[in-house]
Formats: sequence, structure tokens, C-alpha cells
Amino acid sequence: MPHAAAFTVLDYHERTKHHYDRYARSAGVMDWTNQPNPFRFYEDCTLLPLDRTDRDISLSWADLVNRQTMSAAIAAETISVFLAHSLGLAAWKQAGSTRWSLRINPSSGNLHPTEAHLILPDLDGQGPGLYHYNPFYHALERRAAVPADLWQDLERHLGGVGFCIGLTAIHWREAWKYGERAWRYVNLDAGHALVAASLAAALCGWRLSVLHGMADGEAEALLGLDRTAWPEAETEEPEVVCAVVPAGRPGVGDLTAEILAGFATLPIAGRPNRLSPAHVDWDIIGKAATSARKPRTPAMDVRVDRRLWQQPVPNVTAARLIRQRRSATAYDPKGWMARQAFAAILERTLPRAGMPPFDALAAGPAIDLLVFVHRVNDLAPGLYLYLRQETDRCRLASAIGRPLTPVPGIHGLLLLEPGDWRRVATKVSCVQDIAGDGVFSLGMIGELDQGLATEGYRYRQLFCEAGMVGQMLYLEAEAQGFRGTGIGCFFDDPVRELAGLDQTPFHSLYHFTVGRPVEDPRLSTLPAYHHLAR
Repeated sequence: MPHAAAFTVLDYHERTKHHYDRYARSAGVMDWTNQPNPFRFYEDCTLLPLDRTDRDISLSWADLVNRQTMSAAIAAETISVFLAHSLGLAAWKQAGSTRWSLRINPSSGNLHPTEAHLILPDLDGQGPGLYHYNPFYHALERRAAVPADLWQDLERHLGGVGFCIGLTAIHWREAWKYGERAWRYVNLDAGHALVAASLAAALCGWRLSVLHGMADGEAEALLGLDRTAWPEAETEEPEVVCAVVPAGRPGVGDLTAEILAGFATLPIAGRPNRLSPAHVDWDIIGKAATSARKPRTPAMDVRVDRRLWQQPVPNVTAARLIRQRRSATAYDPKGWMARQAFAAILERTLPRAGMPPFDALAAGPAIDLLVFVHRVNDLAPGLYLYLRQETDRCRLASAIGRPLTPVPGIHGLLLLEPGDWRRVATKVSCVQDIAGDGVFSLGMIGELDQGLATEGYRYRQLFCEAGMVGQMLYLEAEAQGFRGTGIGCFFDDPVRELAGLDQTPFHSLYHFTVGRPVEDPRLSTLPAYHHLAR
């Protein structure tokens, strides 16, 4: 039986499903007057600007995902590279007089609930400090000085020079548009941001390790969130805290009680800006989030396959690929994809021991893919299942209750039913054409009851993993010359029924589609930091 807290989370999931005859509760209209500011500023803080030069790092995408990188020193210049390729701005788009920013880490509705706080060594002669990253200025806002003895304790724990980064979430930023379903998207966005940070660390020759045992309360004390005067309804909630060290160093364990106690007493500077004049209280989000608070947990033995890539990794420049990632808004309905490219895109979602980004998982992989194949050369159109870990096969096969035919040459891909599924894929993804016009689309399948068997916080981790999978689909699609789009709007139960998963604990948590993008000629693109160049 699930832990008592999990029942609230399961109820949240059930109540926020979209159905053919009704959608999950939201405002129903766009309240532009209260649209949240996409940027959080901490006023009354010392600002440390970072280098905004676009560094054309020559590392290939293949070397990045295989961790064949040279470690760079941790300094202001490399911290700038890390943040610019994980949480910074990628570009600005403009249509007429309207202009909006895009970021390296994608977000549902481009609303960006995720914020980042870093504990860094001395970068400017002022000593180690706790900072908030401000992507608008590509700068660090110094919130606290870290005493020398406390920094030495942290450095000893890290095994040498390193740093910590914490990701937080502002629920209101998503709830403003999506209402009750928003908390799902907040957790997906945390997964996208986690992969972005993991790969950016690897780009610098560093290794990012999630401190999985840390409690949410400990994370709040570490990052000063518990000592911040938040504007109403705009609190930052902890998602994950990570340690970053050179890749050749052993992984980092959870911070000691002494280190946490030292950070918990630091005086905190900075006043967070107000994001909206007024708010709507979606109380179901608050109840679910409270039930999913994470306590301190013991370390887990994470087991993943040690398989090698079967498909070649494109030899494209990793940094350029990361910066060019975009979400497509329309696809060429006549576009086709080579079978090898399709197999490679799926394969890049597989966890591999010690390799980014899925070495950041708290447990073994829990997400599998229900794939609608539309136009892939030498592969029959149809409905397929892609298993991200071999041990999942029997459990899912039993739940589906249908014959599953392995696809030769694409390990883990099983045919459920051949046929033209374009209209169905479009319909179940809230009648969005991109799900049928792409070369393939998919739903990410997870088992809710198993994930919540001990604590409600596992719900967050499950959605975070789905976001991680989505980020790798984005990047590998770009590497193969295509473009991806995450889809948070879909009809939950009809997707389960398609796969024969109704009356089972398996649910679709996130949709995604890949295809040949059709560019909108009305849009123009501006450099990421053009607004500061003036």
C-alpha cells in the first residue's frame, strides 16, 4: 500500500487528468495583467557579471555523451560557460512589436518556474559565496558570504575544488497559465534543467552528482530559502541539490550534518522581486506539493545497463547543438526520417553507468516510451513500445496483455499494432497537429503506484525523469537534423487505453513529438544578450 502522503499525490494526478469531455481546471482565459515576470531578481545584492562571450568549444556531441572531456579549472570563466550552456538565454524571438526570450533549458509554455542557486569558491576576490543565477543579466547575485572554515569543510567533502548548485521551483509561474495541472509541468521542467546542467558540467569536464539523500528542509536551509521574505504565492520550493567536481574524481555523497548546520546560520541578503500583482490560489497544488515533501533518505544502489551505443553518435559540435535547441511549432507532414536516425534518437534516452545525464537518477529508470511511428524509412507505421531497461519487459508485457513483436536491429523496440496512427496521435495529444505531422510522437509511461510505494516525493522524481528523457530527445533530434517539441496537454486515460494499460498502475506522464520543422516567417531571431550589448 502506498504511504499515506502518496494518496494525496495520487488524488492530485487523477483530478488533473484531461478528458475528451473536460480539461483539468484552469483559469480558462489568459490573465495578461498578472502574467508572471519570467525573471527573478534579488534586489539589494552585489551583482557579479559573467563573461557573455560565445565560446565556440570544439568538443563533439559524441565525446560529450561518452564523457570524453578534459577537465577545466573551476573559475569565473568556466562557471560562465557552465551557466550559459545550462540555464542561460539561448536567443530572443520577435513578432512585430512583441519580443520574448528563449532559454537553453526548455519550459512548458516558456514560463520557466526553475531557478538556480550556487555555492561557489572565490571568483572575484570577495571569498566563497552563495549566489542566485540571474539569466537576464547572465550574472550572479551574491546572497551570502561563506566563511573560510565552512568552505574548507565543504571542499574537503567534495574532495577538492568544486561547487554546489540547487534547482528550485516557483509553482505560480506555471499555475498562472495551466491551473491545477501546472505542478506536473513544474516537475517536468526540473528534469529538463537537470539534464541541461549535467551536460553543461560535462562540457567543462566536470561531473554533476545529485545529492539524493538530502531532505527538502535541509536544501532550504542550505540555499537560504528558509530565511527569505517571499512575496505572496511566489515562494521558491527546492527541487534538487547537486555537487559538481572534476570528472576524474569519485562521486560526492550527501553533505554532512555539520556542513548543513554551518550554512543554516548564514545571514542572507537579497529581496526577491514580485512576479505578479495578484494570484489565483490553486490549493490542490499546495496540498500535493506538501505531501510530496522529501525527507532525508538513505543512499540507493542505482543499477543501470552497461550496454554500448548500437547507433553512431553524430559528430556535431556539442556547445553549438546545446545553444541551437528549439521547440518546433509546426512540422512538415510529408517529412521522413531514416531508420538509423530514429533508432539513435530513442537510444540516447537510455541510461548508461557513469555517463551523463542519467547518472543523475535517484534510482533505476522508471519511464518507458509508447511510440507512434508515422514516417520512418524501413519501419512499418504503427504503435510501438520502447523499453529503456531490459528488466521492464516482462512487467509491461504482462500489463499490456498483447503480443509484442521485437523489431530487428533496434534493441528494446517492440511492435504492438501496425497501422496509420496519425489521427489518433493528434487526437490524444489535445488535437495538436504536431503529434500527427511529425515523423513520430510518443507518450512517456510510468508506474505511479510503484513510484509512490514509500513516499509521495517519488511522484516528483518520476516526472523529473520524464523531463530528463524529453531533454535528451530534444538534443538528439537536433543532432540528427530534426526538431522536437514537448507536449504537456494530452488526454490521459485514452492514451492508456490505446496500449491496453487501463485498469493498471501505468500512466502516460508526458508526450513528445519529433519532425521536420516548418519555420514561421513572421518571427525574427535576436542574439541571447543583445539587450545588454546596448
